[in-house]
Amino acid sequence: MGHGYYNMRCKILKIQNKVTALLSLLLFISVLVTFTFLATAKSIEIININEFNTGEFNDNEWLEENINLSANEKIELGSYAISYSRNFQENGTGFIELVTFDKKVGFESSEKFYQLRSFSGSKEIRELKDKIIFLNSSIAISVNDTGLGKLKLKVWSKKDLFSEINMSTTAPEFLLISQSETVNIPLKINNNGCIGETVCLEASESEFYTHKFTYGDYRINKIKLNPKETKDVNIELRIDKDCTPGEYNFSVNASGRSSAVLIFPFIVEENSSKSIEKLAIQLSKIYVSGKSGSEIVIPVRIFNSGDVDLKDIGLDIKSPMDSWEIHVSEKKIDLIKSKEYETVDLTIRIPSETENGDYFVDLKGVADNVETEETKLRVNVKSQSNSAWIGIIIIVLVIAGLFFVFKKYGRR
Repeated sequence: MGHGYYNMRCKILKIQNKVTALLSLLLFISVLVTFTFLATAKSIEIININEFNTGEFNDNEWLEENINLSANEKIELGSYAISYSRNFQENGTGFIELVTFDKKVGFESSEKFYQLRSFSGSKEIRELKDKIIFLNSSIAISVNDTGLGKLKLKVWSKKDLFSEINMSTTAPEFLLISQSETVNIPLKINNNGCIGETVCLEASESEFYTHKFTYGDYRINKIKLNPKETKDVNIELRIDKDCTPGEYNFSVNASGRSSAVLIFPFIVEENSSKSIEKLAIQLSKIYVSGKSGSEIVIPVRIFNSGDVDLKDIGLDIKSPMDSWEIHVSEKKIDLIKSKEYETVDLTIRIPSETENGDYFVDLKGVADNVETEETKLRVNVKSQSNSAWIGIIIIVLVIAGLFFVFKKYGRR
C-alpha cells in the first residue's frame, strides 16, 4: 500500500508541474500581448503644439516641411501615407486619414504596417488646428484646414522623408561603342517626393570620352521637378578617336535633397573603318643656291594623303637666321580634299650681308588636327662676284705699264 501511495503522489506532482508551466506560459503570452497592445496604442499621440515645441521634441534633429494637400490627393512619407478626400456624393464632408502600407524589404519579403487613426468631418479637422499628431516618435504632423478643399500640413521628421529622386533608362545594361562614335542615352528623372526640387546632373569624366545633358533642344546641368513629376533627359556620350579599346564605366548622378545613381558599363572597340588624317609636303628641289642679296622662289606641294578632307592648311617655317625674309604665296588654304593637293610658292630673300655657306630652312605642313614631319631645304649662299672689277683693274694697270715703258724708251 505504501508503494502504491508513493506512485500516485508522484503522478500528482508531475501534473501540478505541468499545470504550473502552462499557467506561466499563458501569463507570459498575456503580458506580451498587453505590452504589444500598449505599444500599438501609444504609437500615435495627439499633443498640444506647445508641448511639442518644448522638452524632448525641441532639438535640431527634426526636419520640417510645409506641404499643401489638395482634395483627393495622397502623399507618402516613408512607410506612411496621408490622404485627403472630399466625397460629397456620400456625406458631403471632408476626410483625412493617416494610414500605413506594405513596404517591400528585399525582393520577396515585406514589412506589414497597420492603420493608426482616422479623422472625418470638417469640425474634427478644425479641432486639430493647434494640435500635433505624433507618430511612433518619428513623424509629427500639424493639420490646418484652409478651406476650398485644401489642407495645409506642417510635417516634422527625424529622417528626410520628403525627398525621393529616382532615375531610370531604357538603354541596355551593356553598351558596345566604337572609337569616334557618339551614342544617346535616354534618362527618366522622377521626383517621387512631396516637395519640389531642383535636381543637379553630373557624370563621370575621362580623357577618353565627353558627355553633355540635353533637355529638348537645350543643354543643361540641372532640372526642376515638381512633386510626382517625371522629365525625360538625354545624355550624349562621345568616345574619343584615340580612346584605348577596353571596358569602361560611365556613372550618372541626379542629386537634390536625395540622389540617384546609374552606372553604364560599356566596351570600346577599335574602329576598323577609322578615318585617317594624313598630310605631306613635297619640294620641287631640296637643294638650291643663290647669291647674297638675291631672291629664290621654290614651289611647294601640300598633299592630303589621308582619307578625310582637311581644313585650314598652312606651312610652319623656321628661318636659318632672323634677318632672312621668307614668304608664302598663300598663308592658309581653306580646304584640301582627300588625295588632292595644292601648290604654293615659297619666296626666300637672302640678306646681302650673308656670308658664304650652306643654310637650312625647316618646313612643316600643319592642319587642324594633323601635321607633317619636318623637311629641310638646303640653301647654298655665294657672295657677289668681283671678278669683273678685278679684270678692269688689271687691264688698267697693264695699259699704264705699257704707256710708262713706251714713254721712257720710245724716244731712243
